[in-house]
Amino acid sequence: MWTKGLIGLLIGRIATTLIASSMSVAIGWHLYQATGDAFDLALVGLFHVLPILTLSLVAGWVADNFSRKLILLCTATTQSLVMIIVALVMSSDELNKWALFASLFIMGVARTFFSPAIQSILPNLVATEHVNRAVALISSSWNLALMIGPFIAGMLIGWVDTQLYWYLLVFSIFTLGGFAMLPRLPKLAAGKMTVAVLLGGVHYLRSNRVVLGAMSVDLFIVLGGSVLALLPIFVTDVLNAGPEALGLLRAMPAIGATIMGVWLTKRKSNFSHAGKALFSALIVFTCSIFVFAVSKSVTMAAVALFIYGASDMVSVIIRNAIVQVWTPDELRGRVSAVNSLFIASSNELGDFRAGLMASLLGPVGASLVGGVFAIGVVGASAVLFKPLMLIKKIDK
Repeated sequence: MWTKGLIGLLIGRIATTLIASSMSVAIGWHLYQATGDAFDLALVGLFHVLPILTLSLVAGWVADNFSRKLILLCTATTQSLVMIIVALVMSSDELNKWALFASLFIMGVARTFFSPAIQSILPNLVATEHVNRAVALISSSWNLALMIGPFIAGMLIGWVDTQLYWYLLVFSIFTLGGFAMLPRLPKLAAGKMTVAVLLGGVHYLRSNRVVLGAMSVDLFIVLGGSVLALLPIFVTDVLNAGPEALGLLRAMPAIGATIMGVWLTKRKSNFSHAGKALFSALIVFTCSIFVFAVSKSVTMAAVALFIYGASDMVSVIIRNAIVQVWTPDELRGRVSAVNSLFIASSNELGDFRAGLMASLLGPVGASLVGGVFAIGVVGASAVLFKPLMLIKKIDK
């Protein structure tokens, strides 16, 4: 399973995620400390997601028509340049939050083209029989970076405060170096950029309810139930703790996901009764939201977020493997673009929803409402996407 291309993908993916996860924690902390307004945290998610909502279909077409390696290198370079701008904004005497939001928008554009390219490249690097394990490996490395990034951010906030953004630029070297190791891959010609071609991924999903269900479940359960955007508020206003606790709690979902992912990577075969395993993981995920909502200590919140991440990892690996294996290679970029749109909508709009609800109900009320919504999503999905729940093995 191990190839030079897979190793390069791992290095680039880990470094990129370290940058993104560290900046997410740091920006959330510094912005809330500067303004004290929960709605500003909602705007962070909104400016991240706007490019994805508007450019995802174009990005999918690009991933099917141009070198996916070149796309990854270009977007990683853009990320590095934007990091320099963010470092300058955060280092100024008075925070210009609109300049920050504009920078996040540009980074969102780069991320829009990055996501379908990196999601669709894996089957070109490993044999089909190894895709499931490779997905688990990539997901584990991604979550490992999510685990380490918040710790790095928490320590650097306490050490150098707003100067930390300059230190994060070091990871850019590894991002570019890792993606440079990728092999030259054959270009797939999806045709001219017409409306029909752009919507090729959408048309495929309409005809395949298993793949559509795998993507839709993630969209709605995270959109309604995500609590990670609430952590700066929860730590400050409910737990009465500091940035170290924020770093710990932000890392706990990744710790749970990483441990679960390492175990799943060692599996030699597909999930048995994958559909039932998926929905069982979603039920555990919703329960962890309620436990987090009623937490009165850092320890209790940390345990809840650990379970939150571990159960989500099971869901992520099953869903991503289904999308990779069940999608033809010539459509994989455009289907991955739709998947990126779904992921962004769930994560970034979920953050916007969480911040908005917190500004109205407080962090505890917002978390409880999210848990109720997540339960509804699991029940509705079991009815609407019954073929997904009945899948026994991921391979067709």
